Amino acid sequence: MADRSTLVVVYDRGSMAPTRLAEVAAEDDVELLFVAGAEAATTGTADPATTAHIEEMMPTLRMVGEVVTAGPGDEDGLLTAIDAHRPAGIVTFSEFQLGPTARLAARLGLPHHAPDDIPAITLKDAQRRRLAERDVDVLRTAVVTAPAELDAALEQVGLPAIIKPVWGASSRNTSAVHTEAEAHAFVADVLSGAGPGPRESALIVEEMLIGRPTPAPWGDYMAVDCAVRQGRAEALFTSSKFTLAEPFRERGAFGSRPVEDAALVAEVEALACRAVEAVGVTVGIADVEVKLTADGPRVIEINGRLGAWVDDLAVRSECSVPARVAVRAALGLPFEGRNPPVADSPIAFHYLLVPPVGVTRVRDIHAVPALRRVPHADRVTVLTSPGSPAGWEIGAASNAAAVSGTVATHTELADTVAALEEVRWITYE
Repeated sequence: MADRSTLVVVYDRGSMAPTRLAEVAAEDDVELLFVAGAEAATTGTADPATTAHIEEMMPTLRMVGEVVTAGPGDEDGLLTAIDAHRPAGIVTFSEFQLGPTARLAARLGLPHHAPDDIPAITLKDAQRRRLAERDVDVLRTAVVTAPAELDAALEQVGLPAIIKPVWGASSRNTSAVHTEAEAHAFVADVLSGAGPGPRESALIVEEMLIGRPTPAPWGDYMAVDCAVRQGRAEALFTSSKFTLAEPFRERGAFGSRPVEDAALVAEVEALACRAVEAVGVTVGIADVEVKLTADGPRVIEINGRLGAWVDDLAVRSECSVPARVAVRAALGLPFEGRNPPVADSPIAFHYLLVPPVGVTRVRDIHAVPALRRVPHADRVTVLTSPGSPAGWEIGAASNAAAVSGTVATHTELADTVAALEEVRWITYE
């Protein structure tokens, strides 16, 4: 239909399934135009993992929308193909496509992150500089591109420290170091590619934020997904986290009733909104992780797109519909914010079962039904297979299973997590 709005979706691995996006787009009579291979078209190079994923998903993309592609380096051809659909907005749910999406949006005249702000939104060193310049959060940091630069970085930052990629997602190659020897061994392995994880070209060494004492299974950090309209951010969904798996692997989240007190949650949300505005996000949704320290909330990092699991958790906890907010915000349409949590609202959770430190590969999967029999485990999704790598260095790619469900109380949630961890359903080498 000629009067339907078209939303450009720059597609890659990310936080929103195409089928779910199609559901909410249909509510506003919005057509989806998926852009496949945007990074190759805008930069001239293609990531093999992206190419493989898009090829696998192409039947689904074509089922729920239209798809445009272009060859490596053919940005003008891609723009011509997009422009023929008269797009009214553009969005991506992939960390990997934020830069290409900003570039395409600028050339198409569509609202999105400004290309000049992409470094502050996606690169951890530039993000830290921007937060300090805007007086939002100051943390000692240094960038290392060669082992010889590490001593100077440690002198500037101090120990203990966190070392992680300047650009990346999903806790890949992220570790705490407490001694100079640990730091040198880790940096040498990661920069050379000699370790189990992928090779990195640049690492950021950060002052370690020490979380306040928090009883398991609760984490000492939270996440806030902020909706942004006309440059002003507001909290859309705030999730509490589970205890991290060593060294820094996420175990999932729950909401919308936090275990933290209301005053602290308000402080966390205010900091997250200030951080989102500081890095230059002016439209759409951004996700902020916040550490809960003895001295108050501190920013861990900002992601310029919807956070993982957030739409599902928000909908199941009857808080908001982030997927629809993302669509309407990208199109410049008014959108509804969140419903305040009430005392008896459901607590939705998404829990990740991760391999222990020290293993390298999945040996066998033999008792998945036992996971499904755990009370409140409404959905169990196995994320790995025998023979797959399982080292912590590859971050979320090593996750073994995801379990989602809904409980009435935090006690029920703690009991559910304990029961899941007791199931012996998988073995490792």
